[in-house]
Amino acid sequence: MLIKPFIRRAVPALACLLALCALPAQAQRPGDGGPLAAQVEQCQATLSSAPQTSLQLAQTLLAQPSLPTSVEISAVGCLGFALRQQGQLDQTTALPARLLAAAQRDDAGIEDRMRAHSLAAHLLLWQGKQAESLTLISAFLDDAVQQGDVQGQIAALMMIAMIRGESMGDPAGALTYLRKATELTDHLRRPPSPGDLVVYYNYGYALLLLQRYDEASVAFKRAEAVGARLSGQDLMMQRMASHRAEIARARGELAAAESGLRGALVWQAAQDPQGQVVTLQRLAQVKLDQDDARAALPLAEQALGLAKRGHFDEEVRQGLELLGDIHLLLGERDKAVALSREARQLDQRRAQDKALAQLAQLQASAERSINPTQVNAVQDLERVRVIRNSAVVALALVAAVALVMVLRLRRQRQQLTTLISTDSLTGLPNRREAERLLEAEMPIIASARRTALLLVELDDFKALNDQHGRAAGDAILRAVATCLRNACDRHDVVARWGGVGFLVARHDTGAQAAQALASHLCLQIERQVIELAPDQHLTVTASIGLAPLPLFADAPAVVDDSLRAADRALQSARRSGHNAWASLWGEQAGPEVDLYALLHDPADAMARGWLSLSGSRPMPWTPARY
Repeated sequence: MLIKPFIRRAVPALACLLALCALPAQAQRPGDGGPLAAQVEQCQATLSSAPQTSLQLAQTLLAQPSLPTSVEISAVGCLGFALRQQGQLDQTTALPARLLAAAQRDDAGIEDRMRAHSLAAHLLLWQGKQAESLTLISAFLDDAVQQGDVQGQIAALMMIAMIRGESMGDPAGALTYLRKATELTDHLRRPPSPGDLVVYYNYGYALLLLQRYDEASVAFKRAEAVGARLSGQDLMMQRMASHRAEIARARGELAAAESGLRGALVWQAAQDPQGQVVTLQRLAQVKLDQDDARAALPLAEQALGLAKRGHFDEEVRQGLELLGDIHLLLGERDKAVALSREARQLDQRRAQDKALAQLAQLQASAERSINPTQVNAVQDLERVRVIRNSAVVALALVAAVALVMVLRLRRQRQQLTTLISTDSLTGLPNRREAERLLEAEMPIIASARRTALLLVELDDFKALNDQHGRAAGDAILRAVATCLRNACDRHDVVARWGGVGFLVARHDTGAQAAQALASHLCLQIERQVIELAPDQHLTVTASIGLAPLPLFADAPAVVDDSLRAADRALQSARRSGHNAWASLWGEQAGPEVDLYALLHDPADAMARGWLSLSGSRPMPWTPARY
């Protein structure tokens, strides 16, 4: 069972919903009422439940001549958001300029200008114009603070979080601003609004991206309570249903996950193309968790097609990876390699676009800052400054030399510490450092649920090394080390254990979740295509042995005992035919338990109620015959 969510894929969905908070929160009453105001309110109200209807309403409004500024700003914003919802971002190019022009009119009030800047900032960010968007957001936040507009401050915090989440791929950084936004929302004394729903929703969503599932569930429950008191919030309510299903999948509850995802798809298929793509990919992942790659294939293909039509770049990237994994599991390696190359080409194009944007900013800065006519004046001024500051410079040099020496000594100590604790080939902590980390966290282990220890060993590595050479063997070890690090949570201990073995330790977990992790790691290692040369690829598998620390629920934690148990489970996994995991999970230790006898014959120990034994396939737990 796979337990790691699609982090990169999820961020754009977060950004799309983050943007929705700015519109209803600040544009409730455009103009002075009347039919135009009613049409704007209807356009905004249906954004979350029927984006196609919002699109038609906005187009109808904007076709009318001489609209009041407040109405025009709201209608343009509604049009832009609806186009984004429908995957038609290429049709929003002229909208930011129209918003900013409207904000400059004589009849535009302070709220109109703030709303126009907020909407334009979102559209510019979606169009990849981060620098222009940031300038508007900065001005928007300053205005909100000066005016004492708490709702505007919340919207600005949400926009900053969107940038951290979407443009920088940093959900942890986004969480800081989302938490602040929720704190401000808590202090607003008024009935719940759609903006409140979005704030609580996105706080939960950032927690989901960080795999903090219990906290995410609480946040979603709070958002659902707000949504239940409002009307027209189907889009977010259905996305939350999909997210809850993803949490169930991560916990190994596959039947509940599939039911929740299929329920969300019924509505998303007609109204939410981006949400539909994410839910389809999650449903395909459920099928992979159920070892049914054939059933996952059409779901993943449908999702990729929808993502490409909607220009959802992150979903396209993740869809290519997902399809590559499926074809690899189906034994279609050529298709898997082709999809992997397409994904890499997409990454390269995006990197080039970012580099070009940075170059444009640099060129603009150079043209703005460099004036040849000022060179002589600057040189004369510099001569005076040199004479005046020579004494200060001398003193500064003495201090700088001393500081450099201190920093150099400190850096040398840090480098020495790193060399002692790090495996030079893979960059992971070495065995000595892993043992130190486990010992250092004994107080945490004693006060929480047990820690799962997984010993991961590559299958038939000697044959691969003999066939392809030592350099290829090193490349394989580095690739597997990277795979393990990416497949694990950021708090997990991942270390090179020696030879072809690795150690993974996950704190505060139970038997079922630990077994799901073992299954996830086996599949992730099997899926990766290691490129030894331009036309030379190979795949590898691994066997995993799993045991808890402490070994028994009612006994003190002894690292060596748990490692010996994990090694015994690893032996059974290897004897079962490789590419498998085996779990030896201690229950209640009786007074007559003998560890040597227990590890020699785990099946007998299970019959006595001391152990729970499980594996990815039937395991040979009887003593090995040599």
